Amino acid sequence: MLLDITSGFYSWIRGGLSVLFIYHFIFYLLNRDKLNKYYSIYLFCIVVYLTRDVFENETVISFYQYISFSIQYIAYFYFIQFCRSLTRSRRGFPRLDVIAQRFSWVLILFALILVVVQFFYGYEIQKKVVAFSVPFASICSLLIFYMLAKSKSKHSKYLLIGCIFFLIAANISSLKMLKGEYYLIDWPVHRMFYYFIGAFAQSIIFTALISSYLKGIFEKKQQAELNLLKQKNQIAQLKMVALKSQMNPHFLFNSLNSINNYVIQNKVDEASNFITKFSMLVRKVLQVTNENSISLEEELQILSVYIKLEQLRAKNGFSFDIQIDKSIKVARLRVVPLFLQPFIENAIWHGLSFKEGEKIIKLSIYKLDDMVRVLIRDNGIGIKRSKIKNLHTSTGRKSFGINIVKERMEIMYGKAVDIHIKDLSDGQETGTQISIVFPLKLA
Repeated sequence: MLLDITSGFYSWIRGGLSVLFIYHFIFYLLNRDKLNKYYSIYLFCIVVYLTRDVFENETVISFYQYISFSIQYIAYFYFIQFCRSLTRSRRGFPRLDVIAQRFSWVLILFALILVVVQFFYGYEIQKKVVAFSVPFASICSLLIFYMLAKSKSKHSKYLLIGCIFFLIAANISSLKMLKGEYYLIDWPVHRMFYYFIGAFAQSIIFTALISSYLKGIFEKKQQAELNLLKQKNQIAQLKMVALKSQMNPHFLFNSLNSINNYVIQNKVDEASNFITKFSMLVRKVLQVTNENSISLEEELQILSVYIKLEQLRAKNGFSFDIQIDKSIKVARLRVVPLFLQPFIENAIWHGLSFKEGEKIIKLSIYKLDDMVRVLIRDNGIGIKRSKIKNLHTSTGRKSFGINIVKERMEIMYGKAVDIHIKDLSDGQETGTQISIVFPLKLA
């Protein structure tokens, strides 16, 4: 039975490899992963090669003389891609990966050369060319073995075992074809018996290997989804906290107080103007409370209304200057809602409120490579003097909302957010500078 290449034993192995090819190909169509794509094509080439002895039609036999050797080299090409994908060699050892990639394309070139040789010189010459190619194929195999051995992947050991087992079995069959049936091992089996056994054993090892590999990916995906769910819960909790702290209670209370004072003093126009701006601000804030991000344009519109209200309330008022880098698309740049307001409020009530004379706040926004940098600078009394003043006055204000803003920005942008507050006071000049750096994120 083992001497007859068309017997049930060999047919059973061909059928098993065909089923595995179909399984991996369907899995590729469903998931579009490179691993199953490369391995399914590799199995297809092996199945085509092992089916050559089934046919008795002279036309088919003649066709197989053209492809029987070439298709093996094409199979090895896809096998190298499979190994590269499984070991992630492009990222792990890029130089070796480039060499392996070049070797694999040489295999494709050699497969085409064999077809040309068959066309001009015939099958016997093609077999001799293949025999001369054995050293090159051995070097290529050693390269793949070295790449697998060097890989720290837990799957590389089993991949290496499968490769070596199949290579030894395939070479025994090849040598018997070139040297004769009784070369090396004199068993009552067909010369392709070793190739069949090697291919089938390798396919079983690799199928188990791919399943283990994909299971690991699935578990990582589940863990990532779990982490995402936890993060969403965290966002929901922070959102509730942020909703309560988006407008400082001091600001709301004092705004209502200001309206009351205008009414008592019979300043109807001032009261009406203040109420209009105040209601506009409240409406805009309520509009963005359910948004995770808004455009910088919307943020600046809200800030503009807030600034006008504070200018009406602040003693002797203050100047506000804004400069925006022309390369920044304010309508598309996504930011955390109301992230500027707490910093501007601190500048007004911790810095400028204690200062005599001209009071200025400057807001600058510009690009810094793939980041955005926001600078808020005031000419107030500075951080140190502000702390002393707040200790000795009953009107001391608590810094409000900055920590919440930072947490919300880190949820949106990750840990790339940097907020730095610097006291600019040097004896002659005073003031505070706030630097906010976050990634450029466009809609």
